[in-house]
Amino acid sequence: MFKYLVWLPFLSIFLWSCSQQREEGLIPGTKLTGDKMADALVLAVLTTPSCQFLTSENANTPFVLGEGSISVCSVQLATGSLSVQSNGTYEVSGNSGRQTLSSSNCNSSRFDFIVTLKDGNTELFSSAGGVNKQIALETGKTYTIQSSGLVDPSAYQCQGRAVSSSITAYRLNLRKL
Repeated sequence: MFKYLVWLPFLSIFLWSCSQQREEGLIPGTKLTGDKMADALVLAVLTTPSCQFLTSENANTPFVLGEGSISVCSVQLATGSLSVQSNGTYEVSGNSGRQTLSSSNCNSSRFDFIVTLKDGNTELFSSAGGVNKQIALETGKTYTIQSSGLVDPSAYQCQGRAVSSSITAYRLNLRKL
């Protein structure tokens, strides 16, 4: 028993000195990949809420935001709706999507795919502005999620050829403050 009591202080000092090593990085003590930029990207993805996609099939079902946050994305011109479970101030942010029309031997054409949040005819937020906003939302109201900016690719040609269309989704984020 006595030999264990003698070794305990030495073992404690050894473990304490090992724990004092400093790590320089994005978050001390956390290494995801070892590369600071890659770690920042991984953490950004992990902290960004997943998107609930708005499609023409679910456009009649409102998205419901309780406590916390919600992200709505879409690659379609579909009008959806949103309701909240509690009155309060919400932070709204978002990114416009992008439609690119391309064909071989032609320059690509790009169009912004914009999302707006409306209360009736009043625009509360637009991704075209690119600025986060704080807005008051109320229970019992249904807010409209509306998109614009997509074009019909069949209306475009390049040297007599059809063009292909690729769309990146817009993103609308709401978070209760």
